[in-house]
Amino acid sequence: MGAFVIFVFVAFFFIWTAVAASNNLLTNVNAIDRLARTGLRARGLVLSSPQMSTGVTLMGRRFERRTMTIDVEIPGRAPYVTSGVFMLPRGLVEAIPGSSLELAVHPTKPAQIVVLGPGGFTGPWLRVGPPNAY
Repeated sequence: MGAFVIFVFVAFFFIWTAVAASNNLLTNVNAIDRLARTGLRARGLVLSSPQMSTGVTLMGRRFERRTMTIDVEIPGRAPYVTSGVFMLPRGLVEAIPGSSLELAVHPTKPAQIVVLGPGGFTGPWLRVGPPNAY
């Protein structure tokens, strides 16, 4: 009986952690594209990112689902740190600690973030505008 209670507790903890971490996870390509077009441009610095990730294909587009902690800097706003699960364009971004990322952030939900690509170069590659000036 004691082992069963521990198992249930551990299972509950992992499910709770996954749900809490995925609150910012966009899994719909239309939502990702919409936020990429309309979100606030930002630069992110990867503070932590484990080596493990999961490959995901959404409507023919390949992503890597990865848990990360990112320092987010939006021009004209105070920087903040957020942790969660993020969808990265597969083959375009190497999310290792210390790397810079180009981001699009939801204007009213700062935890909803789309990773556009490597810092400073994304605009011309994805045709979503010029790269950030900073």
